[in-house]
Amino acid sequence: MFRLRTPRLLRKHPKKVLVPAVAALAAVVIVAAPAPVALVTAFLLPAAGLGLLGAELAALRRERRARFRERRHRSEAKRQERSSELVSAERLSELEHRLWRGDSRTAEAGLREYSVDPAHSPERRSRALEDLAARYEYTGDPTRAQQMRRSALLTDVSAPSAARVEPVMGSRGRTVHFDVLLVSHFALPGGTTGSNAQEIEAQSRAGLRTGLLHHPIADWNRSKPISPKIMRLVDGDRVRFVHWSDRITCDLLLIRHPKVCDRIADDLPDVEAAHTGLVINQPPYRYYGQGGAGEEIWQLERVHSNILNRFGEHTWYPIGPAVRDALVGHHLDEMPEMPLSSWDWVNIIDMDQWVRPEPRPFDSTVRIGRHSRDHVSKWPETRELLEAAYPPVEGYEYRVLGGAESPERLLGGLPPSWTVHPFDTVPARDFLHELDLYVYFTSTDYVEAFGRSPLEAMAVGLPTVLPQQFKPLFGDAGIYTEPAGVQAEIDLLMTDRERHVRQVERARQVVRDRFSYDAHLRRLGDVGVRAARPR
Repeated sequence: MFRLRTPRLLRKHPKKVLVPAVAALAAVVIVAAPAPVALVTAFLLPAAGLGLLGAELAALRRERRARFRERRHRSEAKRQERSSELVSAERLSELEHRLWRGDSRTAEAGLREYSVDPAHSPERRSRALEDLAARYEYTGDPTRAQQMRRSALLTDVSAPSAARVEPVMGSRGRTVHFDVLLVSHFALPGGTTGSNAQEIEAQSRAGLRTGLLHHPIADWNRSKPISPKIMRLVDGDRVRFVHWSDRITCDLLLIRHPKVCDRIADDLPDVEAAHTGLVINQPPYRYYGQGGAGEEIWQLERVHSNILNRFGEHTWYPIGPAVRDALVGHHLDEMPEMPLSSWDWVNIIDMDQWVRPEPRPFDSTVRIGRHSRDHVSKWPETRELLEAAYPPVEGYEYRVLGGAESPERLLGGLPPSWTVHPFDTVPARDFLHELDLYVYFTSTDYVEAFGRSPLEAMAVGLPTVLPQQFKPLFGDAGIYTEPAGVQAEIDLLMTDRERHVRQVERARQVVRDRFSYDAHLRRLGDVGVRAARPR
């Protein structure tokens, strides 16, 4: 212990001060002390000096090795980055050669896949889409070419030029009809984009035509490229980007995220909608605690007025009971004429895609997981609540997708039983398939607007333990308790196989009835989308 602390002592007190002081003190002892003490001191002084010198040299060696490892790590990271950039550039060049040298069908498929792969830079993905546009134009498909150029423009992060904008402009004499025109910020990384993607896919499978109007949120990053999750669904036929220069008719104009309408863009397409709705996927304030409301997310009156002025009469659809309760319980007094629907526009999920055929084989460990953005509101706010909801019990393993800086701060470091993956580094479906159970607790005062993460866990077939606030939304699909009751619920599920199976089946039935693609098609029919029919 002394050997490890000495170098820090020497660095804190410069040797030119400390060493002479120690030597002077030793000299006084040698001169003034009795002979035995003086002899011992005379012997120990050189030994101590050698010890100090050795410890200092060892510390310097450790520091040099640490600096060397850090330089090597940075060098390796740069080398890998250069290597991946080179591979990306070579792949795009190869596809471009194929496109114009007799292998166009294979090249088109390759360019489409390249354009939605986030491993490639936005600039290169945009170039791949421009290549496709040129090919479609050459083969006599100007509509598809225009769609590819619109996609390229929205993928590139650089400022658009007039020369690039002109080819994507719509014909003022032509009106395009969509079953659903979806207005949202399609570059967001989290649940909003996931919800949009699921609805777009459900509509496309059912043969419905969906128009996408990208409307960046005014005070957020408007240069961010469209999410690959959305871009993958744009086919230029059933799913198409629209431009402000278009003229559009639609059965349903649906706006997702009220903050989109905090400030509506100056230039919008001419839209004639049979019905207009706003999906409120976030309450006006992030928190509603005993001390009052917390951070404001969007302003009630302003959003209502902006939509009314630009699109006319419309209906508000809360994304779930929590948002409805916040609107009615905290804001009805300030807006008595709130255009609130009597039912919620809940998220949906493709059960066939998410479900796993059978659970992970039981062994000596219990693998518990959760996935979400790593925000302080997404985790319990104290160490006691965190350890109650995620108990540090021998045999429990925790898997986290999305980051865990908040619990790391609360715990002073993550235990060895925790495995953490950064946000979007592992497909959520693959991550969930490796778990036994799912536990999802957030900050006490945080209003979780919906809970897409627990929905995905239930669709996979994971028994899901939640706080009571989720019961009005998920009903029998969840297991509800306080943080202190989590461990008891885990132990019951992992020791009683029949209980485990029953809970999985109950959850699947609820998801099928309320949150499936067919449920979405039924509600589209309810709001006037004439072509909507459950499969």
